[in-house]
Amino acid sequence: MGLFTPGFTRLVREKTIMRVLSISWEFPPHMVGGIGKHVADLLPELSGLAVNGAPVTIDLLTPAYGGGAPIEQLNDYCTIYRVPMPAVDVLDHYNSVIANNSYFVDYALANLAHISYDVIHIHEWLTGVAGIELKHKWRIPLLATIHGTERGRHQGYLTSHTSQQINQLEWQICYESWRIIVCSHYMREELQQFFDVPFDKIDIIPNGVNPDAGADCTEMELTNLRWRYAPNGERLLFFVGRVVYEKGIQVLIRAMPRILAKYPNTKLLIAGKNGQKMWPLAYELNVEHAVEFLGFISDRERDCIYRIVDSAIFPSLYEPFGIVALEAMACGCNVIASHVGGLREVVEHLRNGLTVIPNDPLSIVWAVDQLFSNPATARRWQQYAQEKTLPQFRWSLIATNTAALYGQLIQERAVVVW
Repeated sequence: MGLFTPGFTRLVREKTIMRVLSISWEFPPHMVGGIGKHVADLLPELSGLAVNGAPVTIDLLTPAYGGGAPIEQLNDYCTIYRVPMPAVDVLDHYNSVIANNSYFVDYALANLAHISYDVIHIHEWLTGVAGIELKHKWRIPLLATIHGTERGRHQGYLTSHTSQQINQLEWQICYESWRIIVCSHYMREELQQFFDVPFDKIDIIPNGVNPDAGADCTEMELTNLRWRYAPNGERLLFFVGRVVYEKGIQVLIRAMPRILAKYPNTKLLIAGKNGQKMWPLAYELNVEHAVEFLGFISDRERDCIYRIVDSAIFPSLYEPFGIVALEAMACGCNVIASHVGGLREVVEHLRNGLTVIPNDPLSIVWAVDQLFSNPATARRWQQYAQEKTLPQFRWSLIATNTAALYGQLIQERAVVVW
């Protein structure tokens, strides 16, 4: 992953500790996108790891949206502080989020200023203002994880004044950060291209996946799901994700007429909040009878569905990493994904799945045909994913690399004048 990986071990509490203040806009039960899941999966593995004999101890600041205890002890080495703040104004999302960053700063200064932190670790622009202000007040290194960029989400364009504001803040975060974590080589190239970030300031640490996802789905549950969605033995295709332009669901629906022409007993399941807004396109193409909109589903239901469908398809136009592909693979599901962004670093064409040309419905038609007509080969792709791909994305390895980076920042800070 581009980082040294010394022999970290989980220790009992010692007198000497490494203190990290982490700030994330999302953490359970407040979940919007993938940031909350990333942080929630990383912290249990990361907290308590030892760097040069000092266990990593993490205090996380996150909004008190969605409930949860004001202060939650996640384990011996990690405490969650849910900060009360006003609801975000949906009509002025950017400025509302920026204003609410002051609540993080005030909370930290009032309740945590007595702690000698070694590193501040923020996630995305949503907590950037707070991280930068605390960095300068306390004179400690700022580490930023950039999960995606505003310009990347809009295929290189800044589509509004708000987009320009977010882009400017992303640049400032990159400038102010001691180092930056991204999840893929593709994202490192984005930061270099968009913000002129030096190559050696960026560390690649991917997202992780639970390799046992869906293992608790019972045979009865899987049988019931198959009966519910494929009562007549239909072949099932599955899309799950945010129903937004860059996820490419419109491309997948445009592929359905040709897929149905060759495989008429096929159904597409679409899971995601507000997925029904794609129904007019399905109706226009006369495939609405073969498309079922599931709406929002839980992670567990998603994992069980992965285990009963013929393929998960991710036709993204922009994807910084592609955790969805790994989640599908962990459930033993065949994967078809756009050869774009971080997805192309996860899905190896004809080895653990199939990649397709972005924004090309005919390419998806080709891939579905390959999958349906070569079941034995598809099973080999599944096996390769389980045995070769998933072990590279263990949360324990990701936590080890993150802890190593903390240690590097502390060593560098110790030998410079602020």
